[in-house]
Amino acid sequence: MEKNLFWLEQQDNKSTSGRRSEYATDYQCMLKEPHGEKSEQSKLIITMHEKLNQYNKALIQISILHQLKAPDRFDLHDLQSFLEGENMAPEHMTGIDADIWGKTGDADNHPPDIVCVHPRDIPDKFSHVVSERAIYLFKYGMGVFTKGDHHLGRKVYYDTTVVKITLWVTSMVAAMLPIASILVLIQLESLKAKLWTIAAFNVGMSFCLTFFANAKRAEVFAVTSAFAAVLVVFVSTDRGNPST
Repeated sequence: MEKNLFWLEQQDNKSTSGRRSEYATDYQCMLKEPHGEKSEQSKLIITMHEKLNQYNKALIQISILHQLKAPDRFDLHDLQSFLEGENMAPEHMTGIDADIWGKTGDADNHPPDIVCVHPRDIPDKFSHVVSERAIYLFKYGMGVFTKGDHHLGRKVYYDTTVVKITLWVTSMVAAMLPIASILVLIQLESLKAKLWTIAAFNVGMSFCLTFFANAKRAEVFAVTSAFAAVLVVFVSTDRGNPST
């Protein structure tokens, strides 16, 4: 279409009929054709506008699709088990789309472009691990504390409950870690041992920030540096006061 437009521009520029030679310098002249007819160049430009509009819409759709996340392995396995379980009996899916989500025996054998429209909102790695493992605790006794769902007719376990529990655990760890480091440091006499202990607690702090809080690298660096500075100040103060 671009080549055709270039050819029409050359033909109109060379033409001596009407005002076709002015199309290149006067767009309004090209639009105002006699007898209400549109020039070939104008028709082609309109067609190109429609094509570009379709192309732009396709780009927007692709951009939105790329923002969608792939389904979690645990959720995908749960869906595979549901499709192959008694809930789908006696007539399981038998069409050509039966294997789109994969099989429990070959969970990774599915199209690579599967996306999740509304994935679970798991705030950190700790909550993610607990949410996948907690279902086994409910199966082996803790399920007595859950209520059934009249739509599903079975016990239902929600991630929101797990996230609340992990929030409590994370809060307790965050509150105890600074106190625990000080309790350990006051038991040590050697400066070298204290410095190594500070380094160990710094590693533990960075791990907790990454695992429990899903912190970014800059946040991990800032918090661990501040934590180390506080402990160093405590050690220097403690050395200046032997009676402490």
